[in-house]
Amino acid sequence: MVRLQKVEELETPLGTRLPVAWLELGGRTEVAVPMARLGEVLGYERKNLYGLVDRDPVLSNYRVVLMTTRDGVPHKTAFLQRPGVLGVLAKMDTSRIQDPAKRERVIAFQRWAFETLDRLLFSSMAPQPALFASPSPQPSLFPPPAQTFSPVGRGDRALAERMLKGEIRGPRGELLSYKAISRKTGVPKTTLHNMAKRLGVGHLRAAPPRRSQDRLLAEVLAQQAALLAELARRLRAP
Repeated sequence: MVRLQKVEELETPLGTRLPVAWLELGGRTEVAVPMARLGEVLGYERKNLYGLVDRDPVLSNYRVVLMTTRDGVPHKTAFLQRPGVLGVLAKMDTSRIQDPAKRERVIAFQRWAFETLDRLLFSSMAPQPALFASPSPQPSLFPPPAQTFSPVGRGDRALAERMLKGEIRGPRGELLSYKAISRKTGVPKTTLHNMAKRLGVGHLRAAPPRRSQDRLLAEVLAQQAALLAELARRLRAP
């Protein structure tokens, strides 16, 4: 499940406003941008931006669709999480943009997004006043924070991979369980098991083999026999 915490409209250096949403994804917080509005700011048609994301196996993992209701009518809004936004901007070859004005527009937005989106997320993991924050934000068209939605996404696999390898551990240095990793990254446990096998680290969290009941019984009987023998020896002692 994904929860929409807050939406804040920021003034970009292009003189346009861009909604930025704080999403709760599997116990972690991420900032995201509506894809349609991102295309408008960059001057790209919606279908071109959607195609760029959907064709990329990495960027597509950061697309989340929220089902909202406006005036009683269900409405889907596609958001692109911060890593996806930065990935899209990094893939844009500004040298191939023929229109000088559009090229400068994209470059200015790239600089702003790389600085602002990271700062918004990592500054106490909560919304902070942005460099280009609007002094009078417009009423949000999005649902209230208490409403929850069903995401279309697969979580932060890069972070999950580091946790599976043991590069990121618990507070006492212990390996994180599949359940804990899934809760922190939003990656399903089934996917984590498959990733662990592919990375060759599945054995790190494998459950120890269970001893058979016959073997356990034999060990208990052997211990009892040893105790009885020791008791008999002490009774025979003068």
